[in-house]
Amino acid sequence: MLVPSTLETPQVQVEKGFARWLRSHRGSSRLAFLLHLSVRFLTSAMALLWARLILRAMGSQLNGLFLAFQSAAQLGGLGDLGMGGTVAIKAGQYLGNKDSRALNDFLASARTVFLLLSLLVSGGFLVLSPWLPAWLHFKPEAGAGSLTVLYAVGSVSVCMLVLSSYAKNLNYACGTVLWPVIPSFLLFQGCLCAHWWMARRNEPLWIQYIPYSVAAIIDFALACFYLRAAFPALAKVFPLKFEVRPAVLLFESSFWMYLIGLGYAIFTSSDRVVIEAFFGGTQVTVYHYNYRPCELIMTLLWTAGLVTVPKLTQWMATPGPEARTRTINGLHRLNQFELVLGCAGALCYLLANDFFITVWLGRAYRAPLSLQIAFALILAVNSGRDASFQAATRCGDNGVRIVGILVAVGAVLNLGLALLAGKMGSVVGIAVASGIGQSVLGLGTGFYFCRQLNLAWLPWALRSWLVPVLAVSLGATARWVLPPDSAPHILLLAGGYALIVLAVAWIQGVRPALFKEEWTVVRSLFRLS
Repeated sequence: MLVPSTLETPQVQVEKGFARWLRSHRGSSRLAFLLHLSVRFLTSAMALLWARLILRAMGSQLNGLFLAFQSAAQLGGLGDLGMGGTVAIKAGQYLGNKDSRALNDFLASARTVFLLLSLLVSGGFLVLSPWLPAWLHFKPEAGAGSLTVLYAVGSVSVCMLVLSSYAKNLNYACGTVLWPVIPSFLLFQGCLCAHWWMARRNEPLWIQYIPYSVAAIIDFALACFYLRAAFPALAKVFPLKFEVRPAVLLFESSFWMYLIGLGYAIFTSSDRVVIEAFFGGTQVTVYHYNYRPCELIMTLLWTAGLVTVPKLTQWMATPGPEARTRTINGLHRLNQFELVLGCAGALCYLLANDFFITVWLGRAYRAPLSLQIAFALILAVNSGRDASFQAATRCGDNGVRIVGILVAVGAVLNLGLALLAGKMGSVVGIAVASGIGQSVLGLGTGFYFCRQLNLAWLPWALRSWLVPVLAVSLGATARWVLPPDSAPHILLLAGGYALIVLAVAWIQGVRPALFKEEWTVVRSLFRLS
């Protein structure tokens, strides 16, 4: 250890000690999860405030149109053709195998491809901006301004999303999961504040979207900064070259990653687009804000996977029984955590959503109980399938291909059923379509990764899909029979839901010793020396 100079002040010594601690814990999954979790809670609380303010400033119709446009812009951001996910997986595997030469050759070709794609996709978004609103059945609203200009401004975000995909996924592959948390939070809050201010001034939608485009540019610059600070050798802009072998590897894997990204965009965004087309902006607003608590809970749960997967990727690429054991234990722990908290979150949603929406937005925005039950089941299914999905995409060279096919099947099934439900006039059917598609994806990826790791699939499927579905179905039945309209009913429901969560935790193998072990590890993370 270096001895500090006597000329240094104690403040400088503390700063250097903290800097060393921050750098040494750059890839700590537990510490990153705790920070992510804290910031997510704060983000969720702020999002509720901003959503209320922005909705009041814009009105239901205009807000619904803006939300639908954001979904379309997210679809446009898939212009990286899935190559960002390929960079994360392949770079992680090269790092696990310690093959620096192959990694550098792969990244040189990847940089060239990403630059070309960003220009091509954003240019296409800009050129097609006069026709995209009509093709997507976006109806002009009073005060919306030019939808053509709105899509033109959105092309900047699309360009930055493609470029950021490379920088962020390379950071992710290297295990940099701690540093981006707080800067991303501050950037997002500034973006929402600017949007609210412009909405209050009744600016057209294209001006209200400018803060999001500016935030996308800053987000890309920050991702480049993190990479240069942690791994300067991987932060190169040059050389830009196009070699056949790395490019073929990139395009082959990225096609399947693109299917995965496109499928996820369908899962997360197509429902609002379909509702806008069949039912109008007001229904989009009700649907979106009642589903919002479930989205926030899923984001919190997936944070555990986000900070854990870089290590799992490198373990799965490392040969030997020890690495396999660490992989299985890590996946089991991840599945335990996500599933138990996912069931708890779904039951809390059923208990409190009516009260929450009434206080937050007003009774007029409350969704029917049938739609809330569909949302809770989606949350339960997603909480059990994330570990299967993460493991399957990293199982050998065929993992991405198999998962891409499964995601495509689930997404097509979801979209087809959603369109059918829309034609039949059922908003609840659109939500059920998402749950069916996600169930197909979770069971399929679980079957594949269990075969690759020589695990029994049926017990995994029972724990990861059937248990959460039955638990939430039981809770939904109780909620249907016993509405939370009085203190005794609320106490009975809360007590019953607590018993359901404890039963799920016991089935998943959660025991008191597990909490003691995790607490010991977490305490050790906060030592600066």
